[in-house]
Amino acid sequence: MTKFLALFYTLLIMLLIAVVSYSVQKSEEKILPQRTIGVVLKAMDSEHWLSVRSGMTEAAQKNNMRLIVITAENETAFAEQNKIISDLLDNDIDALIVAPTNINHTQEFVEAAREKNIPLFSIDEEIDGIIYIGSNNYLVGEMAAAFMAKNLPAGSEVSVISGSANQNVHIQRTAGFVEYIRKNSSLKIGTTMAAETQYRQAMNQAEKLLRARPNTRGIFVTSAIMTLGVIEVADNLMIVGVDTQNDAIMAVKSGSIDALISQDGHESGRLAIEVVAAHLNAQPVEKNNFISNELITAENAEHFLLQEDF
Repeated sequence: MTKFLALFYTLLIMLLIAVVSYSVQKSEEKILPQRTIGVVLKAMDSEHWLSVRSGMTEAAQKNNMRLIVITAENETAFAEQNKIISDLLDNDIDALIVAPTNINHTQEFVEAAREKNIPLFSIDEEIDGIIYIGSNNYLVGEMAAAFMAKNLPAGSEVSVISGSANQNVHIQRTAGFVEYIRKNSSLKIGTTMAAETQYRQAMNQAEKLLRARPNTRGIFVTSAIMTLGVIEVADNLMIVGVDTQNDAIMAVKSGSIDALISQDGHESGRLAIEVVAAHLNAQPVEKNNFISNELITAENAEHFLLQEDF
């Protein structure tokens, strides 16, 4: 009987400890202060940015954050975007995340955030001196170049159709591609052409490129939506693009696009909120917080198809 009572009391004490620990944990969760985070993205007209917002929303709920997500009309409307940023900085926010549409017009809001002592973070686009979350875009360009170098005959001519020259993401992807081809392959660079990050403009640029350089055997395109435009006019060429969105991945599965370098918007959004939360909680964070980038081909495309609602 004594042994039975001893066992009973031991189990009872263990149960009480578990209940108290759970209660303390729940209490801590309840008193976690809610913070308001301003978010200004480039646009909301593509699967990529919808996925970024989705990842942010999920992470914000876990970190008891309230998000104010606003975008300009499109990725060229930097004046409208800067006005949105200015308005947010005049409101009661605890931090601001920005994906700049034009890297040449960031100084004003960087200084304004500093003066107001509002922590500023950049996503998708690197800004000097600001904590960054997103792809290592130079590496993305190198990965695309390595794929072409491996799969095209020696001496083949390859070119780049890039997004806006006012966005560092496209500048870095182009630089990584061109420098890898020149230093590490037997391929030849034909030309690099910039356009706005739009389907129709990319298609027009591809037509111009192929008329001017009919010996082109491969084209690296620095965004998925542009890649979908390029394949409308570029037959029998190797096409490599960037981004993880379903319509482009389906084109990889069908063979219309040879490869994509992944850029998971959901991962970018989630990581951005986690970095902000760590910073606001006085935890150390890295200057550059890179997401993973992987090669997507027909062999593994099914794995990358997104299964989420936006």
